[in-house]
Amino acid sequence: MTLTLLTDEELFALIRNNADEQAFRTLFKRYDKRLYAYCLRALGGHDDAQDMFQLIAMTVFDKRASFTDGSVAAWMFTIARNFCLKALRNRKHTAEVNDDTMPPEEDRSYTGDDFLLRDALRQAIASLPEEFREPLEMKYFDDLGYEEIAETLGITVSLAKVRVFRAKKLLQTRLNPILNELR
Repeated sequence: MTLTLLTDEELFALIRNNADEQAFRTLFKRYDKRLYAYCLRALGGHDDAQDMFQLIAMTVFDKRASFTDGSVAAWMFTIARNFCLKALRNRKHTAEVNDDTMPPEEDRSYTGDDFLLRDALRQAIASLPEEFREPLEMKYFDDLGYEEIAETLGITVSLAKVRVFRAKKLLQTRLNPILNELR
């Protein structure tokens, strides 16, 4: 049986029922980059994100019996979110958003205007209220669907859609002056 052809739920059934480590590696490989990126954005540094990522992986495997129904991806992101929020509450200071908190750029050949726009977008996203920023990042950075966002945040699907929509509107309002200046 080729594990990569199985759905998340089929893989997780193997993990839950048989403690199948190969199925776990296959499932986690599907989400490792997005979970790490989520931790990196939430915690602001590679070392903290790596530590948190390892903790999440161990917890998903150790708590496999507690998952009963729903989206496996949403469950893993809920674990990530809860651990990251707990880590942030335990910090005595808050970290500033810097280049390490954003995913690495694929193409370094951008122009000065591209840099200004990218920097403005980064700052605009960081300045959004958490209730809008978090679902927006989950949608566009973590590639989660609205159902998974809703399950992760403990809100309805329609509220997840509304929050992403409002976040995009806020970003548009904040970025319009810059976009007009670049035209």
